[in-house]
Amino acid sequence: MSRDTALGLPGSLGVGVGPAFLVPRPGRAIRRRAADPEREVARLEGAITEARQEIERARSAFVGDESEIALVLDAQLLLYSDRMLAEWTAKAIREEGLGVEWAVERTVGRLGEPLRQSSARYLRERAEDIDHVGRHLLRQLRGDAELELPEGDVVLVAADLSPAEAARIFAAPGLRGVVLESGSATSHTALLARALEVPAVVGARGALDRVISGEALVVDGLRGRVLIAPDPEERAEAEARGGRYRAFAQGLLERRTEPVATRDGVEVTVRANLELPEEIDLALTHGARGVGLYRTEFLLLHRGAVPSEEEQLAVYRRVAEAMAPAPVVFRTFDLGGDKLPPGERLGRGPNPAMGLRAMRLMRRRPELLRRQVRALLRAAVGEDVRVMFPMIAGVGELREARALVERCAAELSAEGVDHRMPPLGCMVEVPAAALRVHRLAAESDFLSVGTNDLVQYTLAADRTDPEVADVATPFDPAILELLQRIAEGAAGTPLAMCGDMAADPLALPLVLGLGYRALSVPVGSLPLVLEVVRRIDLGEAQALAAEAVELDDAAAVSALVRERAKDALGELWREVDA
Repeated sequence: MSRDTALGLPGSLGVGVGPAFLVPRPGRAIRRRAADPEREVARLEGAITEARQEIERARSAFVGDESEIALVLDAQLLLYSDRMLAEWTAKAIREEGLGVEWAVERTVGRLGEPLRQSSARYLRERAEDIDHVGRHLLRQLRGDAELELPEGDVVLVAADLSPAEAARIFAAPGLRGVVLESGSATSHTALLARALEVPAVVGARGALDRVISGEALVVDGLRGRVLIAPDPEERAEAEARGGRYRAFAQGLLERRTEPVATRDGVEVTVRANLELPEEIDLALTHGARGVGLYRTEFLLLHRGAVPSEEEQLAVYRRVAEAMAPAPVVFRTFDLGGDKLPPGERLGRGPNPAMGLRAMRLMRRRPELLRRQVRALLRAAVGEDVRVMFPMIAGVGELREARALVERCAAELSAEGVDHRMPPLGCMVEVPAAALRVHRLAAESDFLSVGTNDLVQYTLAADRTDPEVADVATPFDPAILELLQRIAEGAAGTPLAMCGDMAADPLALPLVLGLGYRALSVPVGSLPLVLEVVRRIDLGEAQALAAEAVELDDAAAVSALVRERAKDALGELWREVDA
């Protein structure tokens, strides 16, 4: 038996075995005052330049290759170009007399705090990117040497890694796995681990305190756990599982361009969830048939001003042209509460997730949505652009959004600006919308179900809170019944699912059985989702869903799906079933 087990989250699928190499946790900045403010500002500018150059060196190793790696590093470079980072830090040095290290740490905290408080997972993960920038700058200011791995096989154990460090280290031939105390499955470090096919477990709290340098580790990125000092039998079994997974993963990628239909011939459309233009190439190579959810909030994050209509047009057009002739569904800004546009100062309220959000905020800032809609109408010329409104709670809000689009189209016509009226739809992620979906369907060109918010609002359980994470599950029969009602109420209006449930291999038989024929999933999940769909018999899935809806709780639903789907899904889930 192994000495101990560290539990975390699957960061990069696969299994790796090797001796532990520990990276000590970085210390906090020393709180000191600036004896010479201009000298401290010069140190700041030099550190930013050196940090950028380090990332550019890492980026140059992947020119023309591994588009996901390039995406992550390019995104990190954009953060160093953010004028708020340099300006706020320099201001704190000059006006408050802070030492540069202290000023950097405080600025990074201020920039990341609104994102850390967000109810949206992907925004909280962007706060991690800002933290990486801060740690990277502090390392440059301290003059710390670049992290280097020892020769031979090794499993790296660290509190966290910046994308620049990860891109350089993960390519090392002897790296057999990575264990990080922080991070999430969709953090940039995890994305890099997947792109470079390094097994990784993230969020393994306390791993540095439990692992002894040099002792053997099994990094199980399939199950999200780390075996510490495994016995010979455990080690042999882990190495065999790792080999099976590598062969399986290669087979998935080789099948990505094949038709996507269930075992009994029912076609299913699988598209990608994106938030950056650079993700397009990866989505296409992974088999996406379009973009089912393009989050536009990234245009507002880390900026000092709302982008102009022309700036937005350039981005939307770039994405639409790159995906052509496949469709791109652009979701309008989902802002409010804890996600505010630059310059906006609103009270957060006791519960930001249910406060002034989306269309409710747009009433306060109509120019923000108007500018975006005009850009989208112009981008739709010659391309399959579709526009989707988030957090719609009823027909009145949807009509208000449609009226704004029509006004924008009239403005563009009066100005003689080329544009096209795209299909307009809304997300169904509020229980009120689910209950009145038949009315929304009558006034929408398409609908898309966001299961993440729908689950937490229906079950009154914050899915990001570890204390109630087991409650906020899409396997709850109440959620299944609501999803069934949505599918039936759509009444012929094109319907998709874009929440996490659509990417869960174990949930997919239920999703298809409840009536969904279009899915939109994270880029990294595409090959696996495509394969799961091909293995499902729709008739069996419909019978499974009908039985699951009548069960009493989520545990019973999960047990039923595992039992019924195990033969069809086989190794797709058996390897990760503890």
